[in-house]
Amino acid sequence: MAGPIALPDRLPAVSDRWMAWLRPLWVLLFAFAVIADVGGIAYVLHDAYENDPVFAELGLSSDVDYDGAFALGPPLGRESASKGIKEGSRIVAIDGAPLPPKAGVERVAARLRDAAGPVVRVRIQDPSGRIRDHDLTRSPVHAREASRGEVVSRDARMIIRLVSSTTACLTLLLCAVTLFVRRARDPVALLFSFAFMGMAATIDPPLMMWMALGLSNLSDVLSSAWWLLLVAALAAFPDGRFTPPWLRWVVFVAGPLSVFISLESIDPNLQVAVGVIVPLALLLIQPLRYRRLAAGIERQQIKWAGFGFGAGLVLIGLAVGLTNVLPPEGTPQRAPFALFVISLFSLGFVLMPLGPMVSLVRYRLWEADAVISRSAAYAMVTIIVGIVWAASADLVKMVVSAVLGEQNVTVATTLSAMLAAGVFAPTQSVVLGWTKRHFGKDADRLLGLPARLAVWRTAESAPEIGMRALAIVAVSVHAGSAAILALTPTGRELVAARDIEDPEALAEPGAIGEGDPRFPLVVPLEDEDGPVGTLLLGRRSDGNRFNRDEREAVVAIAEPLAEALRAARSRAEREQGMQQKIISAVEERLARLEAGLPAASPKPA
Repeated sequence: MAGPIALPDRLPAVSDRWMAWLRPLWVLLFAFAVIADVGGIAYVLHDAYENDPVFAELGLSSDVDYDGAFALGPPLGRESASKGIKEGSRIVAIDGAPLPPKAGVERVAARLRDAAGPVVRVRIQDPSGRIRDHDLTRSPVHAREASRGEVVSRDARMIIRLVSSTTACLTLLLCAVTLFVRRARDPVALLFSFAFMGMAATIDPPLMMWMALGLSNLSDVLSSAWWLLLVAALAAFPDGRFTPPWLRWVVFVAGPLSVFISLESIDPNLQVAVGVIVPLALLLIQPLRYRRLAAGIERQQIKWAGFGFGAGLVLIGLAVGLTNVLPPEGTPQRAPFALFVISLFSLGFVLMPLGPMVSLVRYRLWEADAVISRSAAYAMVTIIVGIVWAASADLVKMVVSAVLGEQNVTVATTLSAMLAAGVFAPTQSVVLGWTKRHFGKDADRLLGLPARLAVWRTAESAPEIGMRALAIVAVSVHAGSAAILALTPTGRELVAARDIEDPEALAEPGAIGEGDPRFPLVVPLEDEDGPVGTLLLGRRSDGNRFNRDEREAVVAIAEPLAEALRAARSRAEREQGMQQKIISAVEERLARLEAGLPAASPKPA
């Protein structure tokens, strides 16, 4: 009888046998994603500048159904609106010639373009099924009437949309390439790499191309595949272990869910909710693992991934939610609001891959605290000021209207803006102070080191001062190793060292050459009286160079450290001299006593 299914507690490293076919598969998928992105951009431009003008000159706009069939968008201009043409209607015949039941936008645009005469008769079936014939006049007036109240021009909207969506696709592809090149045998990195390429091939602008070509099913299959890979990667993040162990079952549950979110018969809002909530729930489990870990690389990996992926998911979820509250069609506010939603969606896909990519390639892991603190501060300030603005605008308007009359709307707007500006400065100070206390503890310890050195120099020995200083400096700048060498009349001597094999060898002549790769940061220790020694810092624990703030902070404590070491060594030399004098006096007295000579009289004071 077969036993229960035993699932592995971690994903194994990718073997050579698997890489033999995964590598060409990755190359093919990457080429497919690039082609899809280029094709999507070309389709969007062609549709906007070739197809849309054909409809606009008749007072119509175009849309594409999920299955690729053409449908009408909102009417443009007064003529088509007065005829009662509704959004979602379909053109079934042009000048008496019928169209195929599911004609695409290209077919309809070509037929309208070929229609002769200044007036075109179109037979339109509205969403309720009623069919009517309409005589539509060709004229540029329709487009001018529609654009009269536009807040953002069509060209500006197109530029913003393409820049934001293309940036998202390029970011996804760049992160996919980086993960594959740097960590190809890491199963989590490989899963993310494939998932990011799938995203790049199925979001805007390729998504619109798939719909127009009637290939929405292909897009759904790709979306389900990358969603499943993404869930598996998050469950095993960052080192391939499923922690807690029950997360190994998530992959099996995610399989049916990936099919569920791609079925056309399911409510799209429910599908989006499942698609966002499951990865977000896996992300929220990471803090449980974070709390169990000691300070180090893995904690920073979770920070970066959580920040990037969480921010991306929140923005995508917010964009999807805002689609349900779009202003009505035909209103001037709809186009800029829709553009904002699209940009928010694209920004989410820009941020989402950056966190896991930085985390897995271990690039600048220790900068996470600064990035998160600043982002949290700006987000909190923006939210608070926005709430104050929204809450005060109506109240101030009501008060001003009651006192000065309803015609003084500008005064109300100005007063509410002044109130928000008055809240901005103190709110920024409080929030930045809070984030600094919660995320800048290491930097604060380094900044407070000079004050501690001033205390230690009066009582502690040079090795003790060096050991304490290295403990603070190495932890604050995340140096993998560190040492302090002091100058002597004959060379150098080791004062203190941290995580260095055979530290005594550092004091030997020629042990530290110029540009020694073991110590990328070498800081001379000098005070007003001259050189005292050298502070050596090894590479950061994430393998990256020290950033400018870290270098400046270390240089700032060099002089106080030199002064403390000089004072401690001078005190030690004085104490050693006094001890030597006492020992010499005692030895001389003992020698005289042993020789039977009277003890020497003490010298007068």
